[in-house]
Amino acid sequence: MNGKKADFHSHKVKRSLNGRILLSTTFNILILVVVCCVIMALFMRSLASSILLDSMQPMVRQSAKTVEANIHMLADRMIAIAKDSRMSSVDDGVTGENRLGAEAVWINREAVLKEAAEIYELHTIALYGLDGRLIQGLDGAPERLEDSFFSLLQETDNLTTFSSTIYQEQLGITMGMPVKENGETSFYVVGVYKYDTLNDVISNINIGKHSTAYMVDRNGIVTGHPDQSMVLGKSTLSEIGGGNAKLDRAVTGETGAVEYADGGEDMLAAFSPIRGTQWSLVIQIPKSDYNHLINAAMLAAILSTLAVLTVSIFLALRLARTISRPVKSVTGRMVAFSDGDIHEKVELVHSGDELEILTRTLSDTVESFNRYISDIQKVLSQIAAGNLCVAPQVEYKGDFSLIKKSLHSIIDSMNETIIGFRAAAERLTSMSEALNGQSGELHQASVEQNRSAEELVQEVSGVKEQLSDVSKSSGQAHEKTEEIMKCIEEANVRMASLSAAMEDISTNAQEITKISQLIEDIAFQTSVLALNASIEASRAGVAGKGFAVVAKEVKQLASKSAEAAQSATEMVNSTKAIIQNGVELTEDTAGSLKHLQSVSDEISEISDKLVAAVHGQENALVIMEERIASISAIADHNLQNAGDMEQSSGLLAKEAEVLHEQVQKFVLKEGRGR
Repeated sequence: MNGKKADFHSHKVKRSLNGRILLSTTFNILILVVVCCVIMALFMRSLASSILLDSMQPMVRQSAKTVEANIHMLADRMIAIAKDSRMSSVDDGVTGENRLGAEAVWINREAVLKEAAEIYELHTIALYGLDGRLIQGLDGAPERLEDSFFSLLQETDNLTTFSSTIYQEQLGITMGMPVKENGETSFYVVGVYKYDTLNDVISNINIGKHSTAYMVDRNGIVTGHPDQSMVLGKSTLSEIGGGNAKLDRAVTGETGAVEYADGGEDMLAAFSPIRGTQWSLVIQIPKSDYNHLINAAMLAAILSTLAVLTVSIFLALRLARTISRPVKSVTGRMVAFSDGDIHEKVELVHSGDELEILTRTLSDTVESFNRYISDIQKVLSQIAAGNLCVAPQVEYKGDFSLIKKSLHSIIDSMNETIIGFRAAAERLTSMSEALNGQSGELHQASVEQNRSAEELVQEVSGVKEQLSDVSKSSGQAHEKTEEIMKCIEEANVRMASLSAAMEDISTNAQEITKISQLIEDIAFQTSVLALNASIEASRAGVAGKGFAVVAKEVKQLASKSAEAAQSATEMVNSTKAIIQNGVELTEDTAGSLKHLQSVSDEISEISDKLVAAVHGQENALVIMEERIASISAIADHNLQNAGDMEQSSGLLAKEAEVLHEQVQKFVLKEGRGR
C-alpha cells in the first residue's frame, strides 16, 4: 500500500497534460462522431421510411383513382347498355305505349348484345331473369349467375361489380345492371369485360425499380396482378406478403402504408380501396430501392464530420500547449504539498489569467496551512499535557475559522467532561460505599431467606406425609362403610323375607282357628247326636244297650274333640299374639335398619368428601411444595447474586478511587473547577 502511494506521489509524470487533453478531446469527439453517425443513420433510415410511407399513400390513392376511373368507364358502358331503348319490351312512340311482340323484343335485345360485344371487348354478355337464370345471351354465357354475385345484385338493385375476376378459367371483370321497365326491375344485363383494360392500368403503376401493384378483395384473395397466374391461382395477400399480419389492414377498406419483412427483406407497402368495388389496390416496394440514396447521404455526413474532427484536434492541441506548461509547475508544488511539504515556496506564474491566480492562491494556502498547523500543534500539545486552560492564538480566516471554533468547543467540552467526571467519581465513591453496606445486608437477608425456605419445605413435607396417612385412613373407613352398607342391605332383604314368613304363619293361624271352630261345631253336633242316640237307646230298652254304649263313647269322643278344639284355639290365639308381636318387632327392626342405612349413607358421603378434601390438600401441598422449591431456588440465586454484588461493590469502590485520582491530574479553567 505504501509503495502504491509513493508511486502516486512521484515527481515523474507518466503522461503529459498535453497528451491527455489531446487524447481526451480526440476520444470524446470520436465517440460523439460515432454516436451522431449511428443516431443519424437510424433517424435517416427511420425518416426515409416515414417519408416513403407518407408519400406512398397519396400515390396509391391516386393510382386507385385511376383504376376507379377505368372501372367507372366500364360501368358507364354497362349502364348505357342497360338503358338502351331496345332492351324494353314497350315501344314508346308518339302515339303512346305499345307492347312489342316477343320475337321483336328478342331481335332488338340480340342486336344490343352483339353490338356491345363488338364495341366494348366483352368475353360475353347476357340477360338474366329475376331468378338469376339465363334469358338471352351470347355463346359462352353461364346458365345461372353465381349466388353471391346475384344476391349482391339484388341487394343493391344498381350497377354491381363481381369481386372475382376469374371467368371460365380466364380473367375478366363481371358487371351487372338491372333493366327497369315502368320503374320496376324486369331483368338484369350482365357482361364480362376482358381483363386487358384493367391489366394495362395495374402494369403501368411503377413507383420504384422493383415495385409491384396488385388488387385484393375483402377476403384477401388477389383479383388483379401483373402476373396473371397469381390471379388464376387465387393467391392470397398472406402468401404475397410472407404471412405478415400488418398487410391485413389492406382488406379493411382503409388507406394506409406499412413496413414489414418478407423473407429477410424489408418491404414498404401502401394500400387504398377502389370505390365502387370490393377491391383494394396494394403497391409494395423493396426498401433496398432507396437504400443507395440513404447510404450516400450518410457517407457525406460522415466525411463532413471527420473533417470537423481534424480541425478540432488541431485547435485542441494548440490550447493544450498553452495550458500544460504553467500547470506543470503548479502540479509539482501540489505533489510536494500532498507529500507533506508545507515550507517550500510556490513559484508564481505571471500570465495574467486564471493560472496566475491559481499560483498566488496556492502560495497563500501553503502559508496559511503553516500558521494553522503550528497553532493546532501547540494547542494539542498543551491538552496532551493535561492543561485545559490553553486557547488558539492564530487568526483563522474564512472557513478555517471553523477549526478555531472546533478547538474552543473541544477544550470547553473536555473541561465540562472532566468536571463531570470529578463529580461522578465522587458520587460513585459514595454510592459504592453505600452499595457495599447494602450488599452485605442483602447477603445476610438472602441467607436468612434461604434458611426459612428450607425449613418451610421440611414442614410442608411433614404435612404432606400426615395428609397421606389421613387419606389412607379415610379410604379404609370408606371401604368399611361400604361393607356395613352391604350387610345392612342383606339384613333388609332377610327381614323382608322374615316379615313375609310371619305373615304366612299368621295366615295359617287364622286358618287353624277356623278349623278349630269347625271341629268345635262338629263336636257339638256329635254331642247332640250322642244325646239323641242315648235317648233312643233308653227307649229301645235292652235292645238299645249296645247302641247306648256307642252313643256314650261318641259323646265322650265329642267332648274330647271339643276340648281339643278349644285347646287348639287357645294355642292358636296365643301363637297369633306371639306372631303379631314378632311382626311388630320385625317392622321396628326393619325401620332401625333403614335408619342405620341412611346414617351409613351420610357417613359414606362425609367420608367421600373427606377423601376429596384430603386429595385437594395433597394437590395444593404439591403445588405449594413446587412453588416453595422455586422460591428456594430464587433465594439461592439471590444469595449468590448478593455475594457477587458484594464483591462487585468492593471492586467498584476501588475503580472509583482510581478514576478520582486520574481526574485530579487535569488543570481546568478558572470558575470551572471544584
